[in-house]
Amino acid sequence: MAQVHFTAHASSNEIGKSDYVEIQFVVENAKEIGNMQPPDFSDFNIVQGPNQSTGMSIVNGAMSQYKGISYVLQPKKTGTLTIKPASATVDGQTMHTAPLQIKVTNQMNSNQGNSNPSGFSPLPDPSWPTAQPPVDMDELVRPGENVADKIRKNFFIKAEVSKTDCFLGEPIVATYKLYARLRSDSRVTKHPSLNGFSVYDMINPSEDRVGVEKVNGKNFSVHIIRKTQLIPLQPGDITLDPMELDNNIYFVKADAASSRSSDPGLGGLLDRLFQPEMTGTPFTQHVVLESKPVIIHVKPLPEEGKPADFNGAVGKYTIHASMNTPEVDTGDAAILSVTVKGTGNLPLINAPVINWPGNMESYDMSSKEDIEKANAPLGGSKTFSYNFITSKPGKYTLPSVQMSYFDPASKIYKTTETDPVQIQVNQVKKIKNTAIAKAPAKTMDSDWTQYTFWAAAFLLLLLASVFIFRQSKKDALLKAEKAKEVAALEKMKSAEIKTDPLMEARGFRVSGDYGKFYGSVNRAIWKGVSDTLRLPASELNKLNIATGLRNKGWSDEEIIRLKNVLNECEMKLYTPEYDASDVERVLGSAEEITNRLKA
Repeated sequence: MAQVHFTAHASSNEIGKSDYVEIQFVVENAKEIGNMQPPDFSDFNIVQGPNQSTGMSIVNGAMSQYKGISYVLQPKKTGTLTIKPASATVDGQTMHTAPLQIKVTNQMNSNQGNSNPSGFSPLPDPSWPTAQPPVDMDELVRPGENVADKIRKNFFIKAEVSKTDCFLGEPIVATYKLYARLRSDSRVTKHPSLNGFSVYDMINPSEDRVGVEKVNGKNFSVHIIRKTQLIPLQPGDITLDPMELDNNIYFVKADAASSRSSDPGLGGLLDRLFQPEMTGTPFTQHVVLESKPVIIHVKPLPEEGKPADFNGAVGKYTIHASMNTPEVDTGDAAILSVTVKGTGNLPLINAPVINWPGNMESYDMSSKEDIEKANAPLGGSKTFSYNFITSKPGKYTLPSVQMSYFDPASKIYKTTETDPVQIQVNQVKKIKNTAIAKAPAKTMDSDWTQYTFWAAAFLLLLLASVFIFRQSKKDALLKAEKAKEVAALEKMKSAEIKTDPLMEARGFRVSGDYGKFYGSVNRAIWKGVSDTLRLPASELNKLNIATGLRNKGWSDEEIIRLKNVLNECEMKLYTPEYDASDVERVLGSAEEITNRLKA
């Protein structure tokens, strides 16, 4: 296993007072990262940041991961300035970076491109072990350049599908990606409806999965916004609606051009590559982008060769049957399990028909799925459990269970079947009833001692009745007092629950209405932010929220966590597939956030 590292890096150790330097704090090969705290940049002005980046690299079959936060800084004074260590909780342990020293002079550093904050790559330096190909960010707006044209060339959203022609029930993969050579703060404002498909997300929508792809000879940072498998539910042309993205894109406007080398030789080339072109003023451009709609041509399944027992299974499958017990008594329940394994539209497969022998009766059926949704096409198993009873003893053989499916690769129908299954049914053993002899009745003795006995018994019975009555009255009083205490306690609990901003969400979680659960959590967090910052709804945007929460002492890691929860809730509102473990995780994060907002 690769060793965990938490390091700080500067784009240059020596800069001019008017230059910029990018500082990156990077955690590598960690499983869990929390509470990343940057130092106080007291000797610098923060021009950009924090900018979060994540990624992975596979070199010689070994995979490594990293997560980083970066800042673009401009020094306030000259001299040797120290950037203090950052801290983070990594895999449960607190780690610190080493301090950095930056030498700041009165002269512009002609050997480094630090006057251009847009020139820094959002990914680690290629010499690092986990590095991906570098992305040359193009954020500097030079004189005569058009901002809209720069955005069109360097920032776009794209919908990709594994195929545009498929059969009814054949899964396809749709991936929505953001390609960027510009820094931005982006938010999904419109999700595609995906009507006409059964939808299964392949990645967690709250994760920011970043990679690098080459487009027209240039490396782009690629963010996977959503990756999902779609199973068409009807034939015909179905359109994947556009995804809409709201973006604040960060630029630097050039103030003045510096002298550039005109030497056509190698020396001049190096000067033009590394010499700072100009200093600039940061500004933000708002733009709304959307992906192009994609049409999927869904072909109906052929009628020729369709088996009579075909129930809609599309893909490649095998089937297996087994009993939970080799023998059973008459009248006792047994379970027949039929497991379908393979790839395709597995979640939509219906239960196979069982040809039950005479004297057998099935009274209940349940199903259980074990599906790996991250694989394409969907793969795994689906087990159908049939409960049945047998009324007469004997050795029974259940005939083979058949299942027909359509194989889109060969474009023909195929049939798979189980082996016959046997079970021994035994006669229930009857237990003979033994007669209970009646004792002869006693003759009442007329002796006076008999009357004395009955009188004493009556007196004892009377005393016992009086005691029981008094004890019952006492118990009733105690129960009444206890009921008052319980009522008061419940009233206190009810009062506490009313102040819980997540009370409604908890109710939806218990009832299993997860769609409403995510909507309720989303509203509760937005309301908590509004109340904490005392901002009207019209002023609730990410810039105001981040600024306000920082002023109240929130760390950048906490702000990122809040943003991720809101993004996941928004994504889940449009996702028909929910997972109970995700619900518990989101509720736990929401509790931490709402408690922090109330603190």
